[in-house]
Amino acid sequence: MFNKTLRSSLVVLAVVALALVAGRGDAQEKYPTKPVQLVPAGDPGGGLDIHARSIERALTVEKMLDQPFTILNKGGGGGNIATAYMATQKGNGYALAINSNRVLLNPLMGTTPLGLKDMTPVIRISAEYEVWAVRSDSKYKSALEVLDDLKKDPQSVVFGVGTVPSNDQFNILLPAKQKGIDFTKVKITAFRAGGDAMAQLLGGHVPILSSSMSELIAQVDAGKIRVLAVSSPSKLDRLPGVPTWMDQGIDLTIFHWRGIFGTPAMPKIAYDYWNKKFADMVKTKTWKDQLANYQLYDAFLSGDEFRKQLEKDDATYRELLGSLGMLKK
Repeated sequence: MFNKTLRSSLVVLAVVALALVAGRGDAQEKYPTKPVQLVPAGDPGGGLDIHARSIERALTVEKMLDQPFTILNKGGGGGNIATAYMATQKGNGYALAINSNRVLLNPLMGTTPLGLKDMTPVIRISAEYEVWAVRSDSKYKSALEVLDDLKKDPQSVVFGVGTVPSNDQFNILLPAKQKGIDFTKVKITAFRAGGDAMAQLLGGHVPILSSSMSELIAQVDAGKIRVLAVSSPSKLDRLPGVPTWMDQGIDLTIFHWRGIFGTPAMPKIAYDYWNKKFADMVKTKTWKDQLANYQLYDAFLSGDEFRKQLEKDDATYRELLGSLGMLKK
């Protein structure tokens, strides 16, 4: 009888022990359990900040946000400040950076030793096009007028950009090169981020701004600025009267993407969670409305596809920078 009772007790204890172990396993697998840092590699008001707040809004409105975001702007340094911060968070599944092709351009140009090996590509989320913009009272009515002045004197016009290296910069150098202008002499002033660059344009401190579309659409709608050229392959519905570079005899299209990056050695549970979460988010009406509002375009790629595309882009940028004499790596 005693042995039978003992065996029964041991069985009960074993079941309880297994349940406790299983419970601990479930707890370890739960994610997220606390707020997540969303780190735009730019200051408030710029394109990357707009993306952070649009993501937060879409997930909140669609009731898909399991834990709140803490938006931590890391502007300056051409995106390198944000990349450096993420590198210090190795293995942290609670930090996500929003950045652009600067993650490839910066190491190629020697402004940072940090590259793809120091981050985890999570998804590519959107894309947009580059524009040249002037104040509404500017003397310039077309981009060709600007290029004509640069042809006479490459230093006669100062351009403002959010950062260098960047597509903002290429959107100046490449048209100038095609027009036979000494692009190495063109004066470009880089600010901390797109929002700061816009303030400089509106304040009259720079006559022309090369920028991504999302960073200036509000000022276009307000009638404070005019757009002279867009880097899209065809005219945009939102700007039907604005010619593309192709329309102006310049063979150029610039596709400016934004992506989400995790920390080095990002935990698999976090990587899988955000791949699925963002894949679901980009299908929602709220997100699609956000894209339309800022003249953004869906360019979603999952983590594995995104990494493969980054490797292809790296080879493309290496060739481009080499042709401009800007390759350092």
